[in-house]
Amino acid sequence: MNNLFWLTFSCIKGVGNIAVKELYFQHPYTDFNLINNRSFLQTLKPSIKKYLLDEESIQQAREKALNILELQRINEIEVITIDSEYYPISLRFIKDPPAILYAKGNIELLKDLDMVAVVGTREPTPTGENSSRKIAATFAEMGYTIVSGLALGIDTAGHEGALRVKEGRTIAVLAGDLSKIYPAKNKNLAEKIIKNRGLLLSETGIGQPVGKGSFVKRDRIQSGLSLGVCPVQTPIKSGTQHTIQFTREQKRILFTPVVLEVDKEQVASQGNLELIKEDGVIVLNQPEDYKIIILKMGEIKEQFLNYTEKLKSKKIPRVFETTLYDQGTLF
Repeated sequence: MNNLFWLTFSCIKGVGNIAVKELYFQHPYTDFNLINNRSFLQTLKPSIKKYLLDEESIQQAREKALNILELQRINEIEVITIDSEYYPISLRFIKDPPAILYAKGNIELLKDLDMVAVVGTREPTPTGENSSRKIAATFAEMGYTIVSGLALGIDTAGHEGALRVKEGRTIAVLAGDLSKIYPAKNKNLAEKIIKNRGLLLSETGIGQPVGKGSFVKRDRIQSGLSLGVCPVQTPIKSGTQHTIQFTREQKRILFTPVVLEVDKEQVASQGNLELIKEDGVIVLNQPEDYKIIILKMGEIKEQFLNYTEKLKSKKIPRVFETTLYDQGTLF
């Protein structure tokens, strides 16, 4: 693992996630020694090579990377680069995996494949909040790590449901950096998650800007980490709809609880009523439905495991799984 190199490369002016991923796809073992090798540089795409020819830029980026690593260390935040053993296998199957992740808490959870995302509106009905806690607790009792976004409403209830279970695990994926908990009302919840061997995760480092787009990018990580995604309650127009769309694109299992009569006229449930009409969406209505969801998620997990075994046996090149996704050879 060479996180200093990959963090340095990402700090070079003009380099974004796409460039980092392209270099990793082509040469996953790139380091500072290799970039001084002319023969190696000739193998790179011109769009990548240009960033590695300016020694002054590289040195400035390296100093910036060292400062970032120290700042994260002071705040007890781990920097997980694209080549790390802790980089989630499941994220490697999405089209746009983050090049760098920042994590605080139990990073061993990132090696876990059994994850379910419980997400939804910030303004749920009482029924929605109760459903979120119950669904999260049920999966936590079965050994799944609950993924959500630490937002008020459904997300909060999902984290709480997981924490109510003995040894329940939960990961909160934030849009902003991990030194500033947002929303501030959930600072205590964030601390409780860490205290209970959970994890805070973000692709935004300390000092990096946060905008509306950061929340959309966060949504793809929530679904990408998970085998299945449950939008417990969502209006037709809601940020949760981004997560739903990413779930479809990433070919994860999408399921939603049945809408009770008391909530059928509520804004918070209108998106769920539309989801229920769609083919391929599992409606959670009775205990037996959990078995169906787990079976479907198990099929996706098997795909992940099979590919990982091929990697270990070197039957296929060690390139990012996104390449296979784009070629349509997965699932």
